[in-house]
Amino acid sequence: MISIIIRTKNEERWIGKCLQSIGKQSEKDVEIVLVDSGSTDLTLEKARQAWPDIRIVSIENFLPGFAINEGIRASQGDYIAILSAHCIPANEHWLAKLKQGFSDQGIAGVYGRQVPVDYTSDQDKRDLLITFGLDRRVQVKDSFFHNANSMIRREVWNRFPFDEKATNIEDRIWGRQVISAQLKIVYEPEAVVFHHHGIHQSNIKQRMRNTVRLLDNMGLNKFPGDDPTDPHRFEICAV
Repeated sequence: MISIIIRTKNEERWIGKCLQSIGKQSEKDVEIVLVDSGSTDLTLEKARQAWPDIRIVSIENFLPGFAINEGIRASQGDYIAILSAHCIPANEHWLAKLKQGFSDQGIAGVYGRQVPVDYTSDQDKRDLLITFGLDRRVQVKDSFFHNANSMIRREVWNRFPFDEKATNIEDRIWGRQVISAQLKIVYEPEAVVFHHHGIHQSNIKQRMRNTVRLLDNMGLNKFPGDDPTDPHRFEICAV
């Protein structure tokens, strides 16, 4: 069985379309766990209408990794699909294509393509179209991973749950852990969803600062060799 974890807060505009598209998938042995962070609109009502057997987990203090982990703890599937509520699977093969990416036990996770919609801003369209290309990749060094449209194996999650303290890029932190453990990540471009905003959230400054700080802590902002801009290495004589 595949467990689909969906995080929500006031997603009444999207949740019905999201669940309807899941219902059309060729993979039928699925359960859906919705992790809600205090929605005050019609999100939960519309979710129950679209998927009567949906399991709802309510949390108060949202952190992305914590929300995903809570959803997985409430689920039963051997494969865990993680989908943002405002991401709409583009066709009936989305879930099957994610699952097919696990061609061997060395693959920890698979993430899919995200394409913009007509009214997505130019800035966000640029981010999505540049980041999510048409070539399938098997990543053995690159730790990029994106939880808006992804799938992981439960046995890997048992070893590497998502960081519950990170304010964002919990997916990149997880990717770094599994790559460091000699596991692989697959990008599967045929597992497609529509996503109305870009992966950088329109470059909100506070979010950018948090992201850069976390990337620095992960060591991703360090390069081998001498830094040519290090002022201690300049040969300067001032008169």
